[in-house]
Amino acid sequence: MEIYILKPALFLDLDDTIRYSKSGGFVSSPEDIALFEDVEEIIWNYKNEGFLICGITNQGGVAFGHKTIADNEAELQQTRSLFDHDPFDMIMSCYSMPGGKVQPYNHRSLLRKPDIGMLVQCELQAFQEGIIIDWTKSIMVGDRDTDELCAGNAGIPFYWADSFFFR
Repeated sequence: MEIYILKPALFLDLDDTIRYSKSGGFVSSPEDIALFEDVEEIIWNYKNEGFLICGITNQGGVAFGHKTIADNEAELQQTRSLFDHDPFDMIMSCYSMPGGKVQPYNHRSLLRKPDIGMLVQCELQAFQEGIIIDWTKSIMVGDRDTDELCAGNAGIPFYWADSFFFR
């Protein structure tokens, strides 16, 4: 019989929640990324309390040809490297967005927030690693209505980034 660990998850939007574009607007390259002050300490407080740390990010720029999946991966790697100690257990990205120009990403996807597909991906990955996500204690932090709706669709509490990180 396999033994699983029950853990709550802290789901974090990335853009304008934990990181921002130094040039303003959308992140345009790995060099354009900066972390908000005090984000690392607060995230590590949750990790030290036993939370699984999960990043979830809509990256519709791929659907519109503004960036590639490889560009997004480089941006995620840069984001993680900006932490003194990377707190993330996993990060999920959704490249799809209706109206985009690049196939196969120019369609509706249940991965895209406000749907809960990326949260489900986190649950599946955690399960494969012997962890059951405790949805009764999990929370989500973001900066957009789609983040709040995603949390609502998953039945978990939502916190606005500015208040969660005391900005």
